[in-house]
Parts: sequence; C-alpha cells; structure tokens
Amino acid sequence: MKIAAVAKSDTDTNLRTLAQIGVRHQCYYRMEGMPTDREGLQAAKDKAEKNGLQLSIVEGGPPIDQIVLGKEGRDAQIEDYKRALDLMGQYGIKTLCYNFMPQITADAMVMRTSFETPERGDARTNSFRLADFDNDLVTEEGVVTDEQMWDNLDYFLQRIIPAAEAAEVNLAMHPDDPPLSPMWNLARIMRSVENYDRLFAMHPSPVNGLTFCQGCFAELGVDIDETIRHFGDRIHFAHFRDIAGTLEDFHETFPDNGPTDAVSMLKTYREIGYEGFIRVDHVPYLAIDSSTGHGYGLPGHIFAIGYLRGLMEPIFGKTDQQP
Repeated sequence: MKIAAVAKSDTDTNLRTLAQIGVRHQCYYRMEGMPTDREGLQAAKDKAEKNGLQLSIVEGGPPIDQIVLGKEGRDAQIEDYKRALDLMGQYGIKTLCYNFMPQITADAMVMRTSFETPERGDARTNSFRLADFDNDLVTEEGVVTDEQMWDNLDYFLQRIIPAAEAAEVNLAMHPDDPPLSPMWNLARIMRSVENYDRLFAMHPSPVNGLTFCQGCFAELGVDIDETIRHFGDRIHFAHFRDIAGTLEDFHETFPDNGPTDAVSMLKTYREIGYEGFIRVDHVPYLAIDSSTGHGYGLPGHIFAIGYLRGLMEPIFGKTDQQP
C-alpha cells in the first residue's frame, strides 16, 4: 500500500513540499478535467518529476458532464476519454478515479451546507445538514431518475471498458458525496454497497472497480472493515477521510478525531492484499491556512499525511523511502 497525494494548487512549491514530507506519488486532481493530449500529460508528468514525485494517479479524468446526463455531446466526450486512457497507459499511469454525479456545476456534485463548522481547536471544516439544504430545487435538467442514470452509465462503460482494458488502466468509481438521492431532483446512483454490486455485475471486467472513500462509506454508516472485505480486489484506490454524525447530518473530522478505527481499517487492507494507492482526502483548515481550500489546505494535508504514514509503518513496514 502506497501513499499518493494531491496538491491544490500544484505549484512547484507545493509539490516539492509533498516530496519533502516523504510522499513519492502525485495524484493529479482537477475538477475541470485532465490533459487529454500528449503535450499536456507530458508537462504534468515532467512537473511532478522535477519536484521529486511520480505522477501515478489521475483523479477526475476528462469532462463527462454530457455523458452523465446522456446529452448530445456524450459521444465526443467518450472519444476524449478513450484518448486519455490510451495516453495514461503509455505513461504508466494505471489508475483513473472518477465519479458519476450529475454535473450541473461543481457545487452540484460534492454537496455541503457549510465550510465553517468548528472542529478540534476551532479549526474549520466541511459539513452537510439535510435540514439546511434546499433539496426541492429543480435545476435546468429537471428530474433525472435512477434508471436514466443507470442507462447513461451503462452506455459509457460499454464503450470505455475496452479502452481501459487495452491501456491496462483501472477505473475506480468514487461514491456520490453525500450518498443521498435524489438531490435537486437529480438521481445519484453510487450511493450504496448494493449499487456498487450492481455496477460490477453489469460490467464484470477486472478493470471496473471503485475508489473506497472512507468518508463516503462512513456517511453511509456501514462497517468499514466488513465493506473493504466485501469489495476485495475491486478496490483500485482508497481515500483516507473521516466524518462524525449521520448521513443526513455530518461534519468532516481530523483523521485522528473521528470514530473510524483507522488501525483496524489499514490492517484490513493488508489482510485483503491491497497494494494500490491511498490518499488523504478532505481535511479541516488550520489557523495558518491562507484560505479555506474547501478541504484541501496544505497544512492540514501535511498533518494528515504524517499521521497516515505513522499508522502505516508498523502495519506495512517502511515504504516509499527516498534520499
């Protein structure tokens, strides 16, 4: 099991800082999309290597807003996606984390009602409270049903999985966040263990897997260790994040300040033989942060990565050491 990390923004200073705290692998993550041309991906790879990192994961992937809602432009986006997968394979980037949430705006994907909820020491964190959320809102897309979303996902995967297999790139579907449906009258289908089972039954190719986001499955209230064992080798990527509360009223915690037994969880990953990447996900922002970062402040990530490395060492041994 290896740590990958996100730098927002991915300046030379931030990337070099990750290398200095012992990270070796960058997770390239931009909500607006990844480079789908050779020049763009080469530039991202070169930038990582210049700063002591290896570009190992892509998260977000090419734009799929037309694909998710079954719109006229989806075939062109699918062709872009195929090209991106082919390039990733050529560059040895073997995992693509993506989601299938309706994409009206960035705010219509990961839903939160506050970014100012107090955590330990009055650090500020993200939270969601359904009672404070205007879930009666109808967007320009109107009402989108579960079966429409399943049909759109099937259409996409029928065309993408062969390209992923040829490129030897694993697809890692991220859960909806929060895993509630519908939201703003738009169905969100990656919201339960059972729906993931449906995903894998629909397309049983080994490249069709998931990102096990600890935070999202904690929002669902499932047994984290049992669910990791349930998915087993379908887990192609992992996110390290914790929450306190319930699906309809939760806040994100520091990773050492939530209810999940992180030691037991990591031992379960070892038990199933998981050898992929894990990355720190949203963190509270600290007094020294220059902006909220909506969960991606670098000081909070430095703390969480150090904590994760400390947990992993007695379980997996010293890994990813470098001069």
